[in-house]
Amino acid sequence: MGEIIEVYSEYSGSGILMVLFFVGLIYLALVERDRSVRTLLVYGSISLIATIFQPVVFYLYTTYVDGPTYWRMWWMIPIGIGLAYAGTKLISKHQTTGFLLVLAILALGGKAVYSGAADAKTAENIYQIPQAVVSIADELENREDAVVYAAFPPEMLIFIRQYDVAIRMPYGREMLDENWGGSSGFYQLMSSPELDFEKLAEKCDYNFTRYLIVDGNKSFLNQPQENGFEQIFMYEKYIVYEYTRIDWEQRQLELEAN
Repeated sequence: MGEIIEVYSEYSGSGILMVLFFVGLIYLALVERDRSVRTLLVYGSISLIATIFQPVVFYLYTTYVDGPTYWRMWWMIPIGIGLAYAGTKLISKHQTTGFLLVLAILALGGKAVYSGAADAKTAENIYQIPQAVVSIADELENREDAVVYAAFPPEMLIFIRQYDVAIRMPYGREMLDENWGGSSGFYQLMSSPELDFEKLAEKCDYNFTRYLIVDGNKSFLNQPQENGFEQIFMYEKYIVYEYTRIDWEQRQLELEAN
């Protein structure tokens, strides 16, 4: 049971949203007369919550489904709908008092909309993704490659597929998912604060990766040019290298032949 409580505490965050939901359930249980609504929002939610807190269910899920994702069981509970309905019900019965109460609960239980404004950034383009991603992807696609094979730094992984699905990569945004059980030596090298181009060359050989996009502000353990990398262009702080130890034209002919 302790593990289930831990999963719940991680899901509930500060806890205020779940407290409001449970209070809303109690309120609907007392005042709601529509049987279908009671069945869906009250009885259904209570049944699901009781199921989630069952040790047997927890054991079966973590053993035969996926242990790290047990918190997703809470997605089945109509928390948003329940809160909205309970709040609307309260205001409809007690317009002024209900409205002020809901407003006070939201104000005290949440935080200012712009409290995270320091982390907000003005959109750089119509795609609302970093312009560096757009410019580098466009430049690579404009080269003569039939298919672009490129490795990107970690901070670009969540944006590449949003903009260009044609670029082939040796690893993707799954590297940023803590619940993903795989690993990639290539990604580990690219995410290191010090770039080892000798080992990166080995990865490019093995993965047939032609282009390497790196943060030029990082430290280099060795020189890119000495390990088969030629700088072809630079955008802002990012340097784009081409790996030259593979005959890419021959490689393309082999791919077309197969």
